[in-house]
Order: sequence, then C-alpha cells, then structure tokens
Amino acid sequence: MAETPNGFPARPSSYGKKVGLVLQGGGALGSYQAGVYEALASSEYLPDWIAGISIGDINAAIIAGNRADERVKNLRAFWNEITGHAGFWPAGFDWPLASMQRHASILMALTLGQPGFFVPWQLHDWFSSNKRISYYDTSALKRTLERLVDFDRINKANDIRFERRRGECWHRPVFVF
Repeated sequence: MAETPNGFPARPSSYGKKVGLVLQGGGALGSYQAGVYEALASSEYLPDWIAGISIGDINAAIIAGNRADERVKNLRAFWNEITGHAGFWPAGFDWPLASMQRHASILMALTLGQPGFFVPWQLHDWFSSNKRISYYDTSALKRTLERLVDFDRINKANDIRFERRRGECWHRPVFVF
C-alpha cells in the first residue's frame, strides 16, 4: 500500500465509503477533538460528513465553514484564543502552587469569562427590561465564529456535509445565532 508524505497509508481509490466525524459536547473534549481532526487532516481520510453538539458543534462549524487547507489553522486560532494563559501566574508550577494556579484560573474564568468566548453580563444588564436567562453573554463567541467561519460555505459546500444536533431533533445545515 502506498504512503502519503507524512507516512500514513494512502486512501485506496477503491475506498468508496463516506467518512463521518461526530463530535460530542463537553468543553474539555473540544481541544482534543481539534487534535483528532488535525490527525485526520494529515491523512487522506477527511470527513465527508460532520456533526456535533455543544463544543463539538462549534468545532464542526469551524471545520465545515473553511476550505480543507484552512481548517486546522482556524481550529488552532479558536482554541488558542479561548484558552489563553491567565498571565497572573507563570506556567509550569509544581504542587502546591499548581493547585493555587488552577483555582485562580477557575475563579478568573467564572468572574471575568474567557476571551473570545463569554463574559458575565454587566450589572446594569441584570436590571434592564430584557430578561436574562444565563449568567454569561456569549456575543464574544458569535464575533469569534464570524471571524473564523464562512457560514455561506456551510450552507452551500459540496465537499463536506454539516449537521448540528440540538436537543432531540436534527436540523439541516444552517447555523443560527
């Protein structure tokens, strides 16, 4: 069997099956999923169909909303942006300072949010006539995705089919905010 330049076996021309990639929710899995896609992208088994829920849906949108040669770059850009180092603590501390660093990072995310992803609503928003149903404002995520995802491509692409899961019903490939 022939090999690709990266050493992976080449996809045989007789391989007529579709490749699907289903990405589940759970924020900690999201960056792992990006790494899985990067490994797939270095092979000849790119997904023909991709589906996701929650953070998996965000990764799936970034993948489907970009040309094949831009997908890994934009997945990295997304994950580098939303998982930025807090800056108050040097990276790489060993115990017991590592525990303090983790707790400080959690507290900062809860109180200040994550860049490019979410921030707590401002105090004045809680007293406005609009009823808030969440603690966080995710408009930063909307701006991030608008920068990293071509939503027209999602709706019109022929090289990859995108499905998003919401609750118990499947929706057609239209991404709605």
